[in-house]
Amino acid sequence: MKRYTTYVLVMVFMQLIVGSQNVNAQFFKKLKQQAQEKVLKKTDEILSANEDAGKNPQNEPSAENNKGSQPEASKKNNTKKQTNSYTDTAILVYKSPDPAFKDIAVQKFKDLPRFGSCDFYMMPDNPKRPELTPEAGEKRRKMELGYSGFLKLARIHTLKDHFKVMDRTALTPQNRNLVEEEVKSRLAQKTLLEFAFMIGTEELKKEYFLNDWSGTGKSPFVQKWGGHQSDDFTEHEKYVSFVEKYLDKILKWSEDFFSNGTESFYLVQTFKFQGQYDFDKNGFWITLPTNRRNTYGMDYSSTNNNYFFEFSPKTPYGQQVLNKTNQAKYVNGLVLFKVSPEKAEALLNNKTKNLQMVSKVQTVFQGFEEANPTLYSPKYTYHFLDSEIELYEDLQLTKRIGEINLERLTYKEQ
Repeated sequence: MKRYTTYVLVMVFMQLIVGSQNVNAQFFKKLKQQAQEKVLKKTDEILSANEDAGKNPQNEPSAENNKGSQPEASKKNNTKKQTNSYTDTAILVYKSPDPAFKDIAVQKFKDLPRFGSCDFYMMPDNPKRPELTPEAGEKRRKMELGYSGFLKLARIHTLKDHFKVMDRTALTPQNRNLVEEEVKSRLAQKTLLEFAFMIGTEELKKEYFLNDWSGTGKSPFVQKWGGHQSDDFTEHEKYVSFVEKYLDKILKWSEDFFSNGTESFYLVQTFKFQGQYDFDKNGFWITLPTNRRNTYGMDYSSTNNNYFFEFSPKTPYGQQVLNKTNQAKYVNGLVLFKVSPEKAEALLNNKTKNLQMVSKVQTVFQGFEEANPTLYSPKYTYHFLDSEIELYEDLQLTKRIGEINLERLTYKEQ
C-alpha cells in the first residue's frame, strides 16, 4: 500500500511538472506572438507615414510654367540600394498635343530647362562610366530625344513665316529654283518631315514611313513620306494626309518654344581649376562662362542652332564683364573662386568630382544669318539673368561648393 501511494504521488508530481512546462511554453509563445504583432503594427505605421509623406505635394518638386502650355515636373525616383544608388534628375515634360507624338522631356534645374552639360544618367560614384542598366539606357535615349525635339520645335516656331507660305497640297520640288516662296516652302516641308520622323510614335511611323514591300511586316522605317521606295503618288498622298491631320497641332505646340523670341535656361558647363591653388589669393582660378570655348549648342539633331554662342549683356555687371574680357590681358576670362585651403584639398583629393558651373541666362532669337539667306540659319544671343554663378562638384548638381558673383570679380592677367 505504501509503495502504491508513493507511486501515485510520483506520477502526480510528474504531471504537475509537465503541465507547468506546457503552460510556460504556451505563455512564452503568446508573448512572442504579441511582440511580433507589435513590431508589424509599428512597421505598418512607419510605412504608411512614409507613403503619406510621398503623396504630399509639399514633398514634390514644383514646376513653374516657363511659357505657353508648359512642362510638367516628374517625381524623383530613388533606388533603395545604397551601393551605386541613383537619384533621377527632375525633368520638364512638354506634353504632346496628340497621342501620335511623343512628349518632349528635358532636364530642369530650379524649374527652368537645363542646357549645356547635362546629366545623361551617369553613375554618381564614377562620372566617366555609364550606368549599364536597361532602365538607365532608356532614360538616356528619352532625354536625348527630348533635347532634339526641343530644338526642332524651336526651329519650327522660328520658321513660322515659312510655314505660312508652305504648299500644303503638294511637295515643293527639290530644284535650284531660288524663288523665295519656294525656298521657304521646301525648308518648311523638310523641317516638318524631320520632326514627324523623330517625334512620331511607332504607330504614326507605320502609317507614314513604312512601305512593306517585302510583305513580311519587317520592312524598316525610312525618313520619306510613304517609306522605302514609295512612288511619287504615295509620297504626295502621305504628305498631304499628314499635313491635314497634324500640321496645325504641331504649329500650335511650337508656340511653347521661344514664344516671344526668348527662352530662359540654366546653362550648365563643365569647368576645371586653372593651375594650382593660389595661396596668396586663397582660391582657384576658373574661366568665366562668357568665354567662347565653353559654349554649348545641345545640337543633337544637327540643326546647327547654338543658343549660347554670342554673349550680349543686358545688365551693368554683364557689360562690365564683356568690357573687361575684351581687353588683351584679360581675354582668357580667368577669375578667382575663393575657397579655404582645407576645402580645396578635399576637392583635389576627390577622384570622382565632376565640376559644374551653373548660370541663369536668357537666350534671344535675333533673326537669320545673312551670309547665306537660303539656309535661314538662326542667330541667338544670351545674357545673364542672375549675377551669381553657382559651382557644384557633381553632375547631378547636388553638392554645392560655392559661387562667384559677377559684380565682385577678381581677374587674373594673362
